Amino acid sequence: MKRIFLPLIILSAKMICAQDIYLTPLSKFSAGSKKINSISFSDDAQWISVADEKNNLTVRKVGEGTAAKQFAFSGGVALHDFIEGGKKFLCLDKNGKLWTYEVGSFSETVSTPLGPNIKEACLDPTHQYLVSYNKENQLEIFDLKVNMTFGRIENQNQIKKASFLGYDRFGQQLALISEIGDAYAWNPLNQKFLRQLKLKSGEFANSSSVIHAVGVNSGGDRFLVGMQEVFLPKGGFSNQTARLERKNWLLSYDWATGQEAKRVATHYRIDGMACGPGPNHVAYYSEDSKTISLLNLEKVETASSVAVDEKPTCISLSDENQILAVGTVAGNVYLYEVVRNDPAEVKILNPSLNRNFGEQIVKDTKLKIEGEINGNEKVSKVFVNGEPAQFDFIKSFSADVNLTKGKNRVRVAIQNTQSVTTEKDFYITCEPENAQGKSISNSGSGGKRMALVIGNSNYAYGNKLINTVNDAKAMAASLKDLGFDVISILDGDYEKIKNAVFAFGDRINDVDISIFYYAGHGLEVDGTNYLIPVDANIQSALDVKQKAIPLTGVIRTMEFANDEGLNMIILDACRNNPFPTGKRGGSGLARVQAPSGTLIAYATDPGSTASDGEGTNGLYTGELVKQLQISQRIEDIFMNTRNAVEKKSNGSQRPWEEARLKGVFYLK
Repeated sequence: MKRIFLPLIILSAKMICAQDIYLTPLSKFSAGSKKINSISFSDDAQWISVADEKNNLTVRKVGEGTAAKQFAFSGGVALHDFIEGGKKFLCLDKNGKLWTYEVGSFSETVSTPLGPNIKEACLDPTHQYLVSYNKENQLEIFDLKVNMTFGRIENQNQIKKASFLGYDRFGQQLALISEIGDAYAWNPLNQKFLRQLKLKSGEFANSSSVIHAVGVNSGGDRFLVGMQEVFLPKGGFSNQTARLERKNWLLSYDWATGQEAKRVATHYRIDGMACGPGPNHVAYYSEDSKTISLLNLEKVETASSVAVDEKPTCISLSDENQILAVGTVAGNVYLYEVVRNDPAEVKILNPSLNRNFGEQIVKDTKLKIEGEINGNEKVSKVFVNGEPAQFDFIKSFSADVNLTKGKNRVRVAIQNTQSVTTEKDFYITCEPENAQGKSISNSGSGGKRMALVIGNSNYAYGNKLINTVNDAKAMAASLKDLGFDVISILDGDYEKIKNAVFAFGDRINDVDISIFYYAGHGLEVDGTNYLIPVDANIQSALDVKQKAIPLTGVIRTMEFANDEGLNMIILDACRNNPFPTGKRGGSGLARVQAPSGTLIAYATDPGSTASDGEGTNGLYTGELVKQLQISQRIEDIFMNTRNAVEKKSNGSQRPWEEARLKGVFYLK
């Protein structure tokens, strides 16, 4: 593969930066007497499974000393993981036997024979498909929901030492990579071959490259490779003491093109990695060092490092980026909490302001401001409107301020132990008792806000929708009025929507609120929701998986890129389905569990369809836009929208929401 030289400075990853994210020891337990080969977590990080080189597998609750279940597999463990939201646990042994158990009781539910001589195995992002690669150079895709083979891929190129088998975040590319950099990619839905690449460093002439670790971030569009480049020393072997020289790299590649996107020089060879937390970090280890490093890829700096007592042999990060697990050669597992070193953040307790709420109206000209400071930053002083506030060591503060009639700005300034000051402004409108009337300003202190708005109407192979483009335009205008930076896509084809999601993910790393809005056709197939581009020719359920955008990819993008802010996904996508999907497809959309800090709103309840509206807007979006113009909690926006839609539709359309919000939020 031809490498594109990027305008990047190659830096050593051993440099330590200010710790925005760091690792802190949580616990340690023994999982056996031999080397740990692999570790996996349940979705909620409540359960952990560990496999050792003696073919023993243990499952336990995180934090508990004894194992809840122990297994022994004579042929070795190829894959073990938790599925169905942590309700079930599966294990594939290297003899090709697939076992499924209920989590908790660990009673066996399914035992299925697959092909023998398994070398590598993985799950797709939805955990519906299990892919195995065997000694006969064959890939088998197994559908866990129906318990039967979905497809097979005969690889024409023999891979002697496979080091990675895995998916991109949308589940639409399957890659197999060897230790010497031979990489092959297929579309797993139709088993079509996509591309062949040669992954190599090429920094030095006549060098060879060996891959020791590969990682994929489910929230990003890159895959990472830990590579060692071996080359002749300067002057060759003219000197009898001369030896081959080695250079260690962490290389980032683009899933869509296979091109190198970034490279980082590392002091030690990377032997294992876990991508995350978020799209810009990766945790890795080297067998030459008893150190675990957490690298910030964007800054090319080590955010944190911790030491283990024995040589590390495997590494795993829980799905919600809460816990990092490291297995060692001595059979021990070290658990570390992933901690965010949040800068000081002010929370106002009195008056009752909440995040993203702009102004409060009071009648008194004197007001007691009370608040607290969140975050790990050490604070030495607090000022309110330039005057010292009462401040205690539990980070609570209070101060009295004088107000004038009308709009008043209140500024809270926090000074840390390094004399660095952080300021937060909020506004109070003072209307004394003798004042006539009320006035409420619509300006807010909402922080950074970003939205991706998509409206699809002009379908090439399906019924055209009347109001979806109008809905998207109305939503984009409303969000701009609320201070959002908006990306608008009208009548988007597959590539345009996919690229917009990528760009959206790149821009929401530091926003307070991100919103994804979609109006158009949407389908559910095998429990997964898909958004239909205007160029999709859908004739079967398989076509949906090949030609539509899975909602899971959007959710993961937002969850990883904006894991500290509020994420909202609004789907007015349950119009009457004109596409044939067979028995495996359903009308309407399926229920999806919202990740932490996320609200998912649907125009109608699961399995139902929504009205396209008789006016210029669909019924749901038309009512939602009205509610966005009112200053109210986000929960109330959707509750009032729901009530209005149910009333106007005489109960035939019932919107619903799935929310796991971390606080009270206002948009206006």
